[in-house]
Amino acid sequence: MKHKSWIFLLAFAGLLLFSCNNKNKNTPESAAEQFEKAFVTADFPHLYEFASKKSQILVKTMQNNMKNRPEKQEEMSKNEVEILGVEIVEQSDSTAKCICNIKLNGQTRKDTWDLVKEDNLWKVTLVMP
Repeated sequence: MKHKSWIFLLAFAGLLLFSCNNKNKNTPESAAEQFEKAFVTADFPHLYEFASKKSQILVKTMQNNMKNRPEKQEEMSKNEVEILGVEIVEQSDSTAKCICNIKLNGQTRKDTWDLVKEDNLWKVTLVMP
């Protein structure tokens, strides 16, 4: 009987840990962080994953431009990026603005991303000036 209790307790603890870890995956901060990493390393599959539907045209344009400069894409893929923090500066139910503080190849910088909620997922939207 004690053996079954331990198995139940371990299974419950694992389920609780799993649900807590997955709860924060769909946040503006998480989407901005993932997009940032993909952006500075020219990781186009992940850029598409975290870009809004409207922004995917710009991502495709960036990808096509990189095809003409394979040495640049290779160089970017080797970038060392560390996310120092992500801060939400504005948020509503369907939009957000995040600032990513990063260290890129030893240099600190801040990038600002606008996000929209599409199909209940946060996505970065690339805004043209």
